[in-house]
Amino acid sequence: MTKILIGVDGSERSEDAVAFGRALALAADAPVTLAMAHRSEPLRPGAEEHEAFLRDDAERTLVRLAAALNDVRDLEVRPLVVNTSPAHALQATAEEEQAGIIVVGSSHTSRLGRVLPGSTAERLLHGAPCPVAVVPLGYRTHATRSRPVVGCAYRSTKDGAAALGAAEELALALSAPLRVMQVIEPLARTYDGGEVPLNLPEINASIFRDTERTLAERVARLSSRLESEGTLYSGRPADVLIGLSETVDILVIGSRGYGPLKAVLLGGVSGQIIRSAACPVIVIPRRAPAAVGSVFASAA
Repeated sequence: MTKILIGVDGSERSEDAVAFGRALALAADAPVTLAMAHRSEPLRPGAEEHEAFLRDDAERTLVRLAAALNDVRDLEVRPLVVNTSPAHALQATAEEEQAGIIVVGSSHTSRLGRVLPGSTAERLLHGAPCPVAVVPLGYRTHATRSRPVVGCAYRSTKDGAAALGAAEELALALSAPLRVMQVIEPLARTYDGGEVPLNLPEINASIFRDTERTLAERVARLSSRLESEGTLYSGRPADVLIGLSETVDILVIGSRGYGPLKAVLLGGVSGQIIRSAACPVIVIPRRAPAAVGSVFASAA
């Protein structure tokens, strides 16, 4: 079984990541690695004493945060030495341990209850070898519902299929209902001041009906053990999905359809959602539909 990797620092925001990582670990009966990076500067005067201080501080922080994970199946704490960036250290650890997901907290500049990646999370989102979960500021203060609602931002593309596959496994593991949410933008926005066809409302209505039918057919193929529904919305995708993030407990989204194989690379819509959503957001790398499923499949 793959691991859940939780990246932390000495801030209270790390408690948000630990709280969400714990919920995932208990749902999947998955092992957890709790990791904190500290920088190595061998050429700096007094570097040896400074590094020893940072290492001791990292170990104390890990022990403190690990106390909240004493009920997970298997827990490992790892102080990581870095000479580049904490994100690179977490990426290397994820690859080494074949982690199924990396969980991190939001930036200290985030609004309470909203996600906003900090510098480490931003770098992770652009180079992680597995899905990345970013947890809203203050998540630790809210009890996780016994039956959370999982949302999936879906579109009929490869990265959309990857997101839906992961969301399905996650919902099954959590015994949670799944809401599949697709947004299409009215054609009028694409004309940008040009001549608009007189029958544009009819064209939009036809596209909406066809897309709604295709969405219903896709949702019907989800597991029969799952309580699921698919809803099609009209509007600016990022704005609509950010609003819908207030109605679910976890939101699963895909990454942009190009970039390194199996690497997370955010597109415009995904990038806006990950900076404003009101719930934990899991970003799925392209062409890896089983990435999160490999963590949750046994539990599901």
